[in-house]
Amino acid sequence: MINISPSRKLSSFSQLDDFITYGGYMEIPENHGRTLQELMLDCQVSYRSEHGLSLEFEFRQCRLTVVYTQKGYFGSQLDFSRRGRRVTGSDMLQWQDFANYLAELGLTTVNFTQNSKRIRAQLSNGLRVIFQYSADHGDYLLDQITSRYGNQRKLNRIIAEPMILDMQSMGCTVSEYLKHGGFFKLPGQRNLQFPELLTLCTAKESHSSITGTILGFQFKRWLLEIFYDEKLQFTGENMKFIGEHGEDRKEEGQQHNEFLTWGDFQAFARYHGIQILEQCRSLDVMIVFLDTGANVHFNYSEDLKDYVVTVLEGDGMRLRDNYRRIYKD
Repeated sequence: MINISPSRKLSSFSQLDDFITYGGYMEIPENHGRTLQELMLDCQVSYRSEHGLSLEFEFRQCRLTVVYTQKGYFGSQLDFSRRGRRVTGSDMLQWQDFANYLAELGLTTVNFTQNSKRIRAQLSNGLRVIFQYSADHGDYLLDQITSRYGNQRKLNRIIAEPMILDMQSMGCTVSEYLKHGGFFKLPGQRNLQFPELLTLCTAKESHSSITGTILGFQFKRWLLEIFYDEKLQFTGENMKFIGEHGEDRKEEGQQHNEFLTWGDFQAFARYHGIQILEQCRSLDVMIVFLDTGANVHFNYSEDLKDYVVTVLEGDGMRLRDNYRRIYKD
């Protein structure tokens, strides 16, 4: 039995000197035994693509990103630029003090380039550092530390090219999702627990702007999101449409398995024997309640002159009274 604890909200990065001394995060001796699952649990954000997996840890002073590929740990990076955060109370803050700081750690600069905007340097242990010029300080301020060449390119590809899962591989289609009333009511999915889903998801969010944790599973046109509270207890799930509403599905044989518009959905429901019990609507929004317990959300599209699907809620019964109060004609 794996002991899973809630994601930690981290305030300080106490291993900063060790990161520089040993040349990266996983290179620090006390981190050698950390497993990928532990890191995925503790990180605030993760992204998965065909190129690898990036794990982000948000600290007060910086963002730590740890990158994995299919071969294992690839590298790590510290970013001090987000929201103007800078290291405080450290001799490494400004370039003019950085050489003394390195000397204290037994390191030197082996490669160095400088222009009016930034300084790039490679350290004797392979680390690469970037300082950005600050007119307010009249000096270059620490911006980024990366453990190996190619880290940033790898990160950009992971974030820009997310992994697209096959719905069939997850045992999930839109029609089955609606007919069964949610992902966890599908055959074979009832006993899936957080640890297993964590290793399967294409994205994870557990940062300060949300409460709890969201696991995301991206398909070609849909995003399945599963929600957990701060104690990692399941609280709900839905599927968001992320495709193009104007695309033609007939070539892919999807006309009976998916729908894009309200007109499509009425034919889809008849084909699958799904009954529409009730509609709540305004000028721009329509929510349809199904006999399976699922809800389907639509927004009106001026371009298509029809309502287009936005969200599916498999277990939507508990939300219906709120929708009736808000949208009932």
